[in-house]
Amino acid sequence: MPDKLNTMPEPENSKKIICIADHDEDDRMLLHEALLTLNQPFEILEISTRDQLTDQLSKLSDIFPDFIFLNTGMPGIEMVHFIETIRKETGSGMKAKIIIYSTDSDRSSIEKAFELGADFYAVKPSNYKDLKKLAGTVIEMEWETSEKDTRIFHIGF
Repeated sequence: MPDKLNTMPEPENSKKIICIADHDEDDRMLLHEALLTLNQPFEILEISTRDQLTDQLSKLSDIFPDFIFLNTGMPGIEMVHFIETIRKETGSGMKAKIIIYSTDSDRSSIEKAFELGADFYAVKPSNYKDLKKLAGTVIEMEWETSEKDTRIFHIGF
């Protein structure tokens, strides 16, 4: 499936750009829909392959996302490489919030993601209600004052 861009009519300066990088079409679609339920002005870019993600990262200076949901289960994705690349490309001036979006709930994986520079770790919810809760948590979070333990989303943790 090709990349999809969803634009809601709002002034450009208030629109958040969100990148969803996940090889699973259903997971991308459900997260996309959950984000739209927040009724905020978003531009959502869906990425389904490693090559598309690499291409998008090379364009960070042109289209700078506010949030990047990165599924580390995508074939060919090395979390270390992509977090380092995002951080290098964005520099210190504009910092995308990197949300690791994974089925892996192992504590060591979560800690490693934070060590590498992830801003948030979300274990993929198993139902749509919890997915909408995740979307709201990430988008509405007070990033400057939140503690690391509030930056983990896992139902039942």
